[in-house]
Amino acid sequence: MALSPQDKTFYAEKMGWKSFGILLIATVVLGAIACPLLLYLQDWSAGDTSKWTGDMVTKLATIGFLLGMVVSTVMYLLFKFFLEMEWLPKRR
Repeated sequence: MALSPQDKTFYAEKMGWKSFGILLIATVVLGAIACPLLLYLQDWSAGDTSKWTGDMVTKLATIGFLLGMVVSTVMYLLFKFFLEMEWLPKRR
């Protein structure tokens, strides 16, 4: 079923630059912290943390940062696509 004009307006307001900025910051920070942390925990559980250096952590944080940028952009564009196709749930 098609979205009502009120629903379209509601979702369009939620898709502003502020929402994209919050999503971008959240995924970038999460990626920059989680990527090196999870890989370190994986190596720690295998007992092989001798190869970890500050340079490696910086490179992995950069990779996580870039991954966060890609993920947030894809999520935002996918939500915009769903809004255009009117595949979003009704609010009521």
